[in-house]
Amino acid sequence: MGIMKRTVWDELCIWKNAASRKPLLVQGARQVGKTWLLREFGKFCFNECIFLDFAEDPELSSLFKRNLKPARILDDLSLYLNREIDLDKTLLVFDEVQNCPDALTSLKYFYVKYPSAYICASGSLLGVGLSQQNFPVGKVDRLWLRPLSFEEFLLANGEERLAEKMADFGLRPQAIPSVIHGKIFDLFKTYLITGGMPEVVAKYIELKESRLMAFKAVRQLQHLLIDSYLDDFAKHSGNVNAIRIASVFKNIPKQLARECSGSRRFVFKDVLPGRSTYDVLAEPIAWLEQAGLIHCIPLCRTVRYPLEAYAQSDAFMLYLFDAGLLGAMLNLDPAVLQRYEFGQIKGFMAENAVLTELVYAGKKDVYTWRGKTAEIEFLLQHGDGVIPVEVKAGINTKAKSMKWFREKYNPELSIMFSAQGANQLDNGLLHAPLYLSAGVSLTLND
Repeated sequence: MGIMKRTVWDELCIWKNAASRKPLLVQGARQVGKTWLLREFGKFCFNECIFLDFAEDPELSSLFKRNLKPARILDDLSLYLNREIDLDKTLLVFDEVQNCPDALTSLKYFYVKYPSAYICASGSLLGVGLSQQNFPVGKVDRLWLRPLSFEEFLLANGEERLAEKMADFGLRPQAIPSVIHGKIFDLFKTYLITGGMPEVVAKYIELKESRLMAFKAVRQLQHLLIDSYLDDFAKHSGNVNAIRIASVFKNIPKQLARECSGSRRFVFKDVLPGRSTYDVLAEPIAWLEQAGLIHCIPLCRTVRYPLEAYAQSDAFMLYLFDAGLLGAMLNLDPAVLQRYEFGQIKGFMAENAVLTELVYAGKKDVYTWRGKTAEIEFLLQHGDGVIPVEVKAGINTKAKSMKWFREKYNPELSIMFSAQGANQLDNGLLHAPLYLSAGVSLTLND
């Protein structure tokens, strides 16, 4: 995989340059680029980098069995690797650390003994299959790595100037020239096809001179990734039934595609043969969420601060963590997506993409809302207020639900994302193109 600029790089550099630091735990779903990112970080920012891969070399785990004293562990590592380890100059990485729970636990002792050391750990499925006692609570900093955002997709495609301009658009309402909007939106449609999995994006860039060949290769890679996740369910689900996990995972795209159902919530019925209820599916859903493969957005019927207090525990929307994989799981023809002519499913493709952008930009408190005759895709808790966000995949921005919501709850700010190029504030309603969803969210975080 070639060089890909990840926006979390700045966070890594801030961590490195701090006077003292906790060990950094980099989490994320499989294949989002955790190992690659830390190897690049070690290569460009340190004199030396020692990479311990607990999946590739299972023998490493034995070095943590006797005790978790950092000095002893470092001595044994030096002997095993036949090299000195200078923690003042070296980045020490515990990769695939979920395969060695003792190494994960040892991080809290490293922090106490060596508070200025440069130690990172990374792994998939860290949120599942490990007991809480394995986590060095309060003794590590955490960083979630997700699939490439749309901005990162632009940067990977050599569109640095366009990415800079798009960031500028997201900071304040202003006119977007139609020719610029057209170029960005064409790239956004391509992003709906590729999604942000690094290997998939790299394959697209390699072959993009021939769109037909590139998109065919993209879909092949995406299906391989989906198969690998299904294999993970069988290998790592522990006490959670792998069949139930797989059934939920495969059912999410189908439910998102059923816009005509009119039900703004994940429907448990028919996910499994026979009895299929919240009680049966709650654990598989939690497993998928902890693995970073889905986003669970709670449903609120009452809009009051704090939203968490009014969210229903057994009612929510489920989305995939990557819009490209959503299209692959629905076997959507990339050519149809590129033409942006794919009927009702267009709405949920855009909705899923907007959500992943919001999450990537750091919006943690995201909810959905449904009234008796109206519904809003997302509610963002901002300070002690609520910002409704409506997603329109097309250029028609007539929105009865938004009008109803604003008249009832009188929010200070409302946002409507659409395929239009408008980026303007009209009496408290911000109209913005779909591709600015992360930029607008970052502005709200400031």
